[in-house]
This record gives sequence, C-alpha cells and structure tokens, in this order.
Amino acid sequence: MAEIDPSAKIGNNVTMDDSVEIERDTHIGDNCVFGKKVVIEKKAVIGNGVKIGDDTVIEKKVHIGSDSTIGTKVVITKKSSIGKGVTIGNNVVLEKNAIVKDNEVVPDGTLVKEDTIFRSDSKKNDHHS
Repeated sequence: MAEIDPSAKIGNNVTMDDSVEIERDTHIGDNCVFGKKVVIEKKAVIGNGVKIGDDTVIEKKVHIGSDSTIGTKVVITKKSSIGKGVTIGNNVVLEKNAIVKDNEVVPDGTLVKEDTIFRSDSKKNDHHS
C-alpha cells in the first residue's frame, strides 16, 4: 500500500504505485496518475488530471495546475508553482519559488533557477508589441 497521511485529501479515481508517499495536508485532485517512488511532501496542492512519472519528488507547498504532466526523476522544490496544462520533461529540477506558466513545455534536463519564471524559447519570439 502507498503511504498516505490521514490528513491528505485525495480526489476520485487517483491511481498510484504502492511505493508512493504522500505527506500531511496534501490536496490531490481527481483522475491523477502517480508512478513509482513518487514523494509528495506536506501542503502540496495537485490539480485534476495530473500525471507524475517515477522517482519524482514534489516538495512542500508546491502547486501543480490541472492537466499537467511531470516526467521521471523530476524534483520540484518548495513553494514552486506550475500552471495548468504544463508538460515537464525528465530529469528536470525546479528550484525554490520557481514558476512555470500555463501550457509551457519544460524540456528534459532543464534547471529552472530559484525565484525565476520559466519561459520556453519559442514564446520569447512571439511577442507582438
């Protein structure tokens, strides 16, 4: 059985491997899928329809928007925020207070520095001012 703190709120139709660990005061939406060895620390908030790959750590007070996909071996450090419809590749690290806006794609192996907002290169060229 997965290790889930009794104070955690888990939505409907959530699928997770037995090796998953969910800490206290965590909120998880409906229709989420978590791989093997996923750790979700206290007070994290995960939206509906989020998929999290194997060996991923979601630290405390992280917010992940609905319909986002997180790859394998990802570390999202505390107080980071991920928008809706985001795709995060494998082996990605988001440092403390990092922000990924809605519908962004974070490529494999990316490091998003502390207190920064991730923007994919394609979006930088799209500004019509």
